[in-house]
Amino acid sequence: MSIFLLPLAVLCLVDIRFSGKDFRADYCAPRATACVNGVFTVLVLMHHVITSGAYNGGGLLDEIFSRYIHLSQLIVVPFLFFSGYGIAESIKNKPGYLKKMPKNRLLTTWLHLVLALVPYFMMNLCFGEEMTVWQVLLSTIGWDSLGNSNWFMFVIFALYMLVMLGYAICREKPVPSAIVTTVLTCGLTVALIAAGKESHWWNTAIFFPLGIWFSLLRPAIEKIIQKNNTVYWICFALSAVLFAGTHFLFCKTNKVIVFMADGAFMMAFILIGLMKFKIENAVLFWLGKNLFGIYILQRLPMRFIEHFGWQINPYIYTLLIFAIALLLAFVFGKLTGIIDRKLLKKGAAKAGK
Repeated sequence: MSIFLLPLAVLCLVDIRFSGKDFRADYCAPRATACVNGVFTVLVLMHHVITSGAYNGGGLLDEIFSRYIHLSQLIVVPFLFFSGYGIAESIKNKPGYLKKMPKNRLLTTWLHLVLALVPYFMMNLCFGEEMTVWQVLLSTIGWDSLGNSNWFMFVIFALYMLVMLGYAICREKPVPSAIVTTVLTCGLTVALIAAGKESHWWNTAIFFPLGIWFSLLRPAIEKIIQKNNTVYWICFALSAVLFAGTHFLFCKTNKVIVFMADGAFMMAFILIGLMKFKIENAVLFWLGKNLFGIYILQRLPMRFIEHFGWQINPYIYTLLIFAIALLLAFVFGKLTGIIDRKLLKKGAAKAGK
């Protein structure tokens, strides 16, 4: 599997631009964060491929790639961090954004999830797999599954509601809203632990409010890191060392607190890097913009192959899953685009948007 990291590395290097003595003002712009998410979307897909029941194993390459298994949760950290950051920026810069969030964020994402569940439902029927009414209903909020990846969906729905609640309670005052949202997120974490959910359900949720805090503290952070190039490179090197050190420690201890520190230093390394290095790649941008479709539909071809017990060469299997997952995401993007235009925006227009 590790051989497939090579084309990903090439994608990261193609069209990369170095700012030299200057610092990029747009390092957290939507296109920049989408390209970063594109990198991690590929890593998510690679992780799910190698852990799927239909994967035959790649010998030495599996052993090499197993080191990335510990990244299985780290690879969703940027999605949550940039989501929190983007929402905070939108509330701050777009009047009335908070009032539109139930429709533009919550309802839109929910409709997309329901649409994505249809092929899973049909596949289960064709394969004769039993489904209860409660299983189907709870799958629409991510609490249960029809064979799809689901925990992330439940957490993102919960975080959307918590940030709306936090900002509404504090009347959109930045610092109090960030504090309340952080406290509510910690409450969500405790609730998921009490419900007996595995650690991957809750150990990344905190990075969503961390993205909000970065939105608030960004000017102060930039003032320190971008003081001059010497300070910048010291901060860049320090973030790299801390990320590598905490990741090594996490691989050894598997402690949640170390994992959270690992994720925080990883985001620091990414953000500081983006201040100088611009990843301007159309493929990564597309992957980042379509990460939802790739994430939610990727298990369809895996389950199909697993159901029939086909023994496929691991490299062919990987390429096949990638190709089908990207094709499904492309079609899904077209369908959800129609839903967004015909239903959501039309309804907003009637309401006098």
